[in-house]
Amino acid sequence: MTKSGARQGARPRPATRTITTTGPEPVPGLRPGPRLGLLERYIYRELLGPLLFSVTAFALIMVAGDLLFQLARMLVDGQVSAGTAFTVFVLGLPRVMVLVLPMSTLLGTLLCYSRLSAGSEVVAMRAAGMSLQRVMAPAVVLAVAVSVVTVALNETVVPAANRRSELIMWEIGRRANPFVQRNAVIKEFEGGALARLIYADSYDAEAKAFTEVTVQEFEGGRLARITEAAHARWEETRWWFEDGVIYAVLGGDRVASVRFARQEARIAHRPSQVGKGALSPREMSARELGEYIRDLAGQGAQVTGLLVELYLKLAIPFASLVFGLVGAPLGVRAHRASTSLGFGMSILIIFVYYVIMSLSCAVAERGSVPPLVGAWFSNILFGACGALMMARKS
Repeated sequence: MTKSGARQGARPRPATRTITTTGPEPVPGLRPGPRLGLLERYIYRELLGPLLFSVTAFALIMVAGDLLFQLARMLVDGQVSAGTAFTVFVLGLPRVMVLVLPMSTLLGTLLCYSRLSAGSEVVAMRAAGMSLQRVMAPAVVLAVAVSVVTVALNETVVPAANRRSELIMWEIGRRANPFVQRNAVIKEFEGGALARLIYADSYDAEAKAFTEVTVQEFEGGRLARITEAAHARWEETRWWFEDGVIYAVLGGDRVASVRFARQEARIAHRPSQVGKGALSPREMSARELGEYIRDLAGQGAQVTGLLVELYLKLAIPFASLVFGLVGAPLGVRAHRASTSLGFGMSILIIFVYYVIMSLSCAVAERGSVPPLVGAWFSNILFGACGALMMARKS
């Protein structure tokens, strides 16, 4: 049989059928599945630019409106040199950045996702198989990172910078001595009962010394002894009275007095514990403020306002996470949003956020709600709204 006959007698092969499936059009040059991480990295890169722009914009606004104006007046008046003014300016930047970073997270997120939506890039990402939650996830991750950085900044750099700034301002006569605490009052308890009540005209944390100090000692709930001294100084491991008199209450109206030039003082508080009273809450870290609050609470003092300040030290940095939750769905929703529109929307949200925070903190300081709730109410409210908006995008 010839080759042609073999070919004629061969069984014909079945025709090949091409089956097409309906679905989103694939993005040219993009393979779905394993390579979706490229899109997420792309979103991170797109977020960094607006975030840096927002940090710069808000920092310039806040610095120019407060710190720079104050330093310019001092320079014009000849109260400080250019070097001192520059030092105070640098020391004031960490405090400004703690407030700027959360606001910048909101504006940066809004600008990034608004641009991605306006350029139909969000639509293309969804066509590649990404859900909207996955598209918005980089904003949440970045917001968490900014919150952690802000907390670290607020706990380490800011207190030290504020103390140094206060010291410089005192040296040029613009502040009271940051080391001196006026009208110091200390209560010491033993076994749950008041043991000593200490009052001094002033306490110098740098010199570790009280001036014009009076100590009342109680035994069995009754006044047993009063010591008055011109000074009380810390030396090595204990306090020493100088130039004073002791009044011993013997019973009834009988009082015996003894004068002395120098005598050991029965004061349990160490200088580090007393010295915290000379610092403002913004000059203390959360750990230091917490220890100070425990000392005051042990003395029976009212600490509600300080507890609000303590909880705000974490609530304000974590506003970055809250604003990230709010900004991403708002940005995806706004298909056409210019920089000015995003900036205006950010200012409005930030204004409402801080108004609510101020009101809730004021209510907490009055004791109407717990301090923790008052400090975190804005975060809880806006965080819930942001989480709800992200969930509704599914």
